[in-house]
Amino acid sequence: MRHFVSPLALLLLAPPAFADRPESEEAAEASDSSATPADDEADAVAAAERDPDDVGVHLPDTEKEKEGLIEELTYLQWPGLPPAASKIYFSERRYAISGFGEISYNGYLGDKNRASGDLELYNTNLYRFVVYGAYRVTPWMVVFAEFFAELYHDGLHEADYEIFPEVFVDFVISKPFNVRVGFSQVPIGYVNNNDEPILFYSVNRPEVERLIIPSQWIELGVQVYGKVGERASWMVHGFQGVDGTELLGASWVRQGRHPRFNFNTPAVAGQFNVSPIDHLDLSVAGLYMESGSRGEVDVEGSTKIVRAPTTMASLNARYEHGDFSLNALGVLGSMGQTDMMFDLTRTAGHDGAQILGNRVYGAYLEAGWDILPLLRGREEREGGSFFHRANEMRLPLFLRYERLDTHARVDGRLLDLVGPDTPMFRSNLDVLTMGANFNTRKNLVFKANYQLRHNRSVGDGMVQEGDRVEVGMGFIF
Repeated sequence: MRHFVSPLALLLLAPPAFADRPESEEAAEASDSSATPADDEADAVAAAERDPDDVGVHLPDTEKEKEGLIEELTYLQWPGLPPAASKIYFSERRYAISGFGEISYNGYLGDKNRASGDLELYNTNLYRFVVYGAYRVTPWMVVFAEFFAELYHDGLHEADYEIFPEVFVDFVISKPFNVRVGFSQVPIGYVNNNDEPILFYSVNRPEVERLIIPSQWIELGVQVYGKVGERASWMVHGFQGVDGTELLGASWVRQGRHPRFNFNTPAVAGQFNVSPIDHLDLSVAGLYMESGSRGEVDVEGSTKIVRAPTTMASLNARYEHGDFSLNALGVLGSMGQTDMMFDLTRTAGHDGAQILGNRVYGAYLEAGWDILPLLRGREEREGGSFFHRANEMRLPLFLRYERLDTHARVDGRLLDLVGPDTPMFRSNLDVLTMGANFNTRKNLVFKANYQLRHNRSVGDGMVQEGDRVEVGMGFIF
């Protein structure tokens, strides 16, 4: 049987007109037709140095894609994605395999606060492994799949695990406008779009970006994004909101985020990023959602729909130059109808009635300094192995101070209920973290830090937490 290819199919498989490849690039590929496997590393460097605006708008050389299964990282980032997840957009092949892993141990020097009800926040051991698989179907369409698995436990007391797949399709249309459909990270804060372990110093994510901004917040929805000029980018994300019946007082909306197919509570988030000068990145983000899941509660004999309008706004400034880095983040959140949320969690929640803050805030300031050049000088180093590369080794020391409160303001009607039978699990923390990283190569890091922790609140449900010693390692590939 003769196969017929319609003009429409040819149009879909061809790059958009604005993405035509320059003649110089075609000539360069023609001259490289005799490349050997020994040129792999040079190819990876060339891919990293290529104009990012030209990525994703042409099919790679089919001969090169036969050489090896996993290629070198470029450490470049595509909007909304960390470096390993971004590999396909800077690859010379149709496909990319990448991912990251983490292992950590947390030792508690004093009382442990289990009031959050979230084992991931008070575990002693955590093991996390993520694999990305991406395929460039056409010059402008990328199918991306992620397999996420983690196991964590609190000594011999509790254990839990999470395993789930995620998929999205990216339509790389143009420099100023692109579309992503499926499960992807909510664009707010810093860590949620930079969650691979080489991108943050501490063994665990900052508390502000766990208790106020939920880390690893991945939801089903549609993202539109693009670049404005050479120094700015934007993203808007429409997605399903949190499950209000799952919320816990000590971690605000964190426990309600998990991938599912339910659009009872649609949400929208937006982020604008700009680099006004070299080495400085600024980001402002906002979010609106209804946290009530449209649940029903009885109010004075009549049934009411719980909406609980929720807002969140974050501001992040990050400066990196030479051996020094500085990172500052602030976030402010609010929630309405917390009295109705109390009734909703009391009747439909898994952990009983929850007193949620209708105003929350968090902020941190972190400084890092790589001291390795002081210890061994700045001369160029050579040599390496699978586990280390002399010219990529780093030894940054860091210090971070965090301040957060999950109940900065509480509905007065709920305050009247607080007591032994209705505790208010409040995270009102000062956290000082000091530690060191040792990068034996750019994509492999060993971490250790000490945390001084203090809960300012006293009363029923409040735990004066002990300090922590944390050690771990992480890698990306």
